[in-house]
Formats: sequence, C-alpha cells, structure tokens
Amino acid sequence: MRHLALFCTLLVATPALAAPAAPATPTLAPSTAATTTPPTPPPGGAVLERVVLLARHGIRSPTKDPQVLQTQTGHAWAQWPVPPGELTKHGKQALAQMVSMVRAHYTHAGLLPQTGCPQPDSLAIWSDAKDHRTRESGSLWAEHLAPGCGLHAHALADGQEDPIFAGSSTPLSVQEQSAIAHEFAQRAHTLPPTVTQALNTLQGVLAPSACTTDTPHCLSANVATLAWKKDKPHLEGGIATGGTAAENLLLEYAQGMPAQAEPFGQTAPAPLIWQVFPLHTQESWLIRRLPTLAAHKGAAMAQAVQNTLAGKAAPGLPASTAQARLLVLSGHDTNLDALATLYGLDWAFTDQPDPTAPNTTLAFELWRTAHGPYIAVRLFHQGLEELRALTLPDPTADMQLIASGPSLQTLRPTTPAKNRP
Repeated sequence: MRHLALFCTLLVATPALAAPAAPATPTLAPSTAATTTPPTPPPGGAVLERVVLLARHGIRSPTKDPQVLQTQTGHAWAQWPVPPGELTKHGKQALAQMVSMVRAHYTHAGLLPQTGCPQPDSLAIWSDAKDHRTRESGSLWAEHLAPGCGLHAHALADGQEDPIFAGSSTPLSVQEQSAIAHEFAQRAHTLPPTVTQALNTLQGVLAPSACTTDTPHCLSANVATLAWKKDKPHLEGGIATGGTAAENLLLEYAQGMPAQAEPFGQTAPAPLIWQVFPLHTQESWLIRRLPTLAAHKGAAMAQAVQNTLAGKAAPGLPASTAQARLLVLSGHDTNLDALATLYGLDWAFTDQPDPTAPNTTLAFELWRTAHGPYIAVRLFHQGLEELRALTLPDPTADMQLIASGPSLQTLRPTTPAKNRP
C-alpha cells in the first residue's frame, strides 16, 4: 500500500537518522512482543541538537452542545462557559503550566538559552489551522516557551485543512479500505472484558433503563461497527458513543466543574472516569490506531519530524526552516495516536486515565554522541488532579523517557501495549 511504503521511505531517506543495521521496514503497529530492556538515555557527553514536539491542545468543551449530547446519550449534560470545542480559561492556565515545564527541561538540556531569546529561526511553532483551539494553543506555546521574545505561532489560513495534521487529501485506495476493514474486524472480534464492564458502568450513570425501555440509548445494543462516510472510516456503536461520553466526563472534571455536576450526579467523578475510560482507549484502538489508517493520516507529519531532526526544511510547513532546532506542532489526540502507531509507541499513566489527555506532548529528540546520532522519545503529561486543581506539574512524575535508539527505525518502546484496554 502506497502510504505504508511512503512511510518506510521517509524513515530511511536520511542516513544520519537511519542506522546502517536498521531493519528495512519500521514497526507500524504497537509492539506485541515484551521487552525487558527499558529505553536508555543518551550517553554521557551527548549534545541535544534538535527536538520536535507534538502537543495536544488544552482543555476544551465537548465538541457538541449539551442538547445534542443528551439526544445521543439519553442524559443531561453540564453547560460550559465557552462554545463547543473551544479552550477554556482554566484550560489555558493548565497549558501555560505544561509549556513552562517543557521550557525548563529544554533550558536545562541546553537547547534553549538560560537568558535572553532563542536565535531567530531556531524555534518554530506550527498549529492546525482547522480549529480555533489548536491555533490558540499554539499561541500559548509561543508566549510561554520564549517569554517576552515576540515569538508567534504560524498556521495555514483559519479553518483550512492542513495535511500535516489531517493527513493526505488523496482518498483511501480500495486496497487500503480493504486493509482497514480487515484490521478492524480482527480487533473488534477480540474485545477485552473491560469494555463490557465499562459499558455497563456508564449505562448505569447515563440511562439506566435504556436497554429495556429506550433501545437507541442502549450502549450494548450495537457495540462496534465500522461505517464508511465519504470513503472515510468511522466507528459507530456503544464504544464510540461511550468513548466520547467518557472523554467528556474527563473534560468536565479537568475543567474543575463541581463534583455534583451532571451527569456525575451523586457519583464520585474521579473513580467513575477511571472505570469508564477504557471505552475511549478502545475507541482509539479500533479506529485511530489501525496501522493502515495511521499511515494514511500520519505520513506527512512523520516526514515533518524526519526532516526537522535531519536539519532540513519540512515540505508543507513554511514555519520550519533548516535552522530550526525546536519545532512545536500544536495538534490533536488523533495525531498522537497516529504517530504512536507508526513508531510502535505505547504508554499509560498512573495518575491520568487518558494517555492522550489535554496538553500531552510527545517529544522526538536528536542527540549527537561520539558514536553518532541517538533518538530519544520523551513524554510530558499532567495528571487528572493536576489539571483539575491547576497544580504545577512535577517533572519527576510528569516527564518520562518512553523509547530510544540510534535511529527512528530502532526505537525501543518501554513495555508491551500498556495502553491497550
């Protein structure tokens, strides 16, 4: 399939990033083999040369208004202080805290200056133009990554679809559609027990009697179906509805809404979110992390990562030049899922049920060592309670090395599929 072939080509196109003994094709799906060797940090004396950050936007309101959510789930939802899909004031504050943690790390690592401003063109920020929340998040990265330096985030024209984030505009081929259907069927036939447990728990909160009196709101009536709309795959059924509902519960809690806000009612919010969030994680596994779809969506972004680490301008990304040492891509959880799938990455948190929660940032670092280049993949996140209380992130808990290797092809993930529900 052409998009898988393109991705493989990207990984071997730059000798400085591809070890001579690297395998001919990269791992395109999360590794299923256990590994006993954790990722190792760059050796002593290594110099950090370049970094690409892929960051999810900050805390937003649900993308649909409460009335639509009630129609979909059979339950009343809380009102938000902003329109659907927009960043909140609380979300902006939490994102500023995240950027400050990232800035402190890369200042200590020597990539950013201890005082003064970065060299012109050494720092670039590129946001997804399609959504206001990603453009706003990019602006917050610019403001807090280089305070007082007049740095600006860039993007295509407002509302325009950007292939870096949206993937290729070329329709999926018949062969790719067939591969996606096959990959989905394999996963849909092996759903873990946590899915049924989460569906039952969420059903009891949203619409307890739906499965006997209100079938359209019964999550288990149709658990998972692959639907095609305008030649694009979509997940339908209880996992899709429940996954969105679980994410919206998390967003309400992270926003700092009262614990008794609908649809929490008298249910303790945090334990409930942990119980039902496997639905959202499984939703990602069934659609966003399908290897063929991830290759179609992630090839352009993978090329941007590859070129930037190689010291080359990235096609379709005018904000990044050959001089860029730090590139920030302000995008979505779907982008995190796509790159995680392409590079065989997987992760989970003990203080956050959502592996791609608001502000989660994936870092691809190129270090120069006496023996050649070394790639380290780092992850920055904020715990659920940190987001809710606007507690300052703790680098010892909120930053971790998740993979490493002499090239992008030889990354060593931490553990096998920790993130799978």
